[in-house]
Amino acid sequence: MSDELPKEVGRAIRVLRQLHGLTYAEFAEKARLSATYLRQVERGERDLGLGALALIAQGLDCDARLLLPGDGRSPVSAVVADRFDRAPEALQEALLFLLIEPDDSPKKQAILALINEDPERARLRSRPRSEERGSRGSTPSSSSRRGR
Repeated sequence: MSDELPKEVGRAIRVLRQLHGLTYAEFAEKARLSATYLRQVERGERDLGLGALALIAQGLDCDARLLLPGDGRSPVSAVVADRFDRAPEALQEALLFLLIEPDDSPKKQAILALINEDPERARLRSRPRSEERGSRGSTPSSSSRRGR
């Protein structure tokens, strides 16, 4: 077995466990395996047998194939793609916006500030541009130019 395969599978398991909000103790109970063993699997330090893989998948409420590389993708990519496909359309659109929008975009900065629970920064960054221009007195807003 390649040295990378256990690490890739372990990363996928960790991502899914975290997405489910499970502690090691909760995960161990659901998977009927020891928390120590699961930690070692997540770190790629232990190889998995098919029986253990099936128990882990059961504990994560997923198909065991999702945890294995396939179609040229890493297991983490497969987990993320699966979760993305099952997300509501509005959430998919928001995630795509965050992935595609440039990092210096004021809208992206405002959303990230809200995600990071920084309401002051979010409020300042999300102000409409016409308000910013009007308060600085530099150029008239586009709506005042249209009225001429």
